[in-house]
Amino acid sequence: MSSKPKVQMPGAARVGIALLIVGGLVVGLGTYYDRGAVSLYGLGMVAGGFVLYLASSIRAKRRVR
Repeated sequence: MSSKPKVQMPGAARVGIALLIVGGLVVGLGTYYDRGAVSLYGLGMVAGGFVLYLASSIRAKRRVR
């Protein structure tokens, strides 16, 4: 078994990852159906998910120290 302790993933990080995945799907569908507004909305979701995941993971690392 692994000797190092598991790091709990914060809920905000899970939501950020979910936004990244859903936003990527929205961008792909918007591009496939040639809907620029939908792709742009998906791009905003991806950017928001990335920022949320990044901020929450940095905050969790600082809390561990």
